[in-house]
Order: sequence, then structure tokens, then C-alpha cells
Amino acid sequence: MVIDYLANHTEAIPVLAAWFHEEWSYLYPERTLYDVERSIAGRSQVDRIPIALVAMEAGEVIGTVCLKVHDMDTHLHLSPWLAGLYVARTWRGRGIGSALVRAMEEKAQELEVGHLYLYTPDSESFYASLDWRLLERVPYHGSTVAVMEKQIARGHLGTVYL
Repeated sequence: MVIDYLANHTEAIPVLAAWFHEEWSYLYPERTLYDVERSIAGRSQVDRIPIALVAMEAGEVIGTVCLKVHDMDTHLHLSPWLAGLYVARTWRGRGIGSALVRAMEEKAQELEVGHLYLYTPDSESFYASLDWRLLERVPYHGSTVAVMEKQIARGHLGTVYL
């Protein structure tokens, strides 16, 4: 598996958009598949936020994660956000999600980010296992979500190669 910038694999954008729309459209019912695709395309940078990474295996995209300025319209005082972590169903349970999170944490360090935030409706224990800390549980778009934080300290994440 290789983790690389979405900017180097823009052909993956329609696949990512379909995954996101299927998985999370209940949180944003007003967003069309086209809206999601445009949003993902905006993450095709390598040196500034918003930025996305993709996990690839034999030329096939198998997962993704991104870093966004904001992810919750109710928490604009927090920034930036780890968001959009997704691993294709047939590839789950192999450590790909953890590798993607670690790679994005490393990128956040490079960008001199001190803290990262995320929200999740159903993966709190996964992120807790990666040393993310619960800030609060709040209602958001009809679901209860966990808002989590991680301090990003240079030199403590291990080596990640992009």
C-alpha cells in the first residue's frame, strides 16, 4: 500500500465522492453527488489546507483522509479538522485507516498545526485507540457525534512516507 496526495491521483475523485455520498449523505441530505465531488476536488493541494491523502494498492484507491479548516458549522472556533476518513469495505480491518490518520497527523506537523479536531457519529473508540481525546458529545444534523481533539507534537508520531 502507498499513501500519497490526492493531488497526484485526481482520477480517484469520483470514487471518493461516491463513497462519501453513500456513507454520510444522511448528515448532509441537501448535498448532491456533484456537490460532494466538487468539495473533494478542492482538497487537491500538497502544501496547504484543505488537503487530502489517498491509500492506493496496485493502482486502486482503497482509502482516504483529509484535513479541512472547518468541518462543523457549530464549532467554527476549532480548526483544523481531520475529516473524511474512509476505507473501502473490502479493505477494512487491515490497519489502513490507522495508517491514513497517522500520515495526516504527520502532514499536520509539517504544516505546523498544533491541534487537530474531528467529529464522528460512530468511531469514537477507533480514534481513542489512536490517542484522540473526547471533548464533548453533541447533537449534529440529527445524530449525536463525538467531538475529539489531538495535540500534534513534533517528533512523536513515528515515520510516515508520502
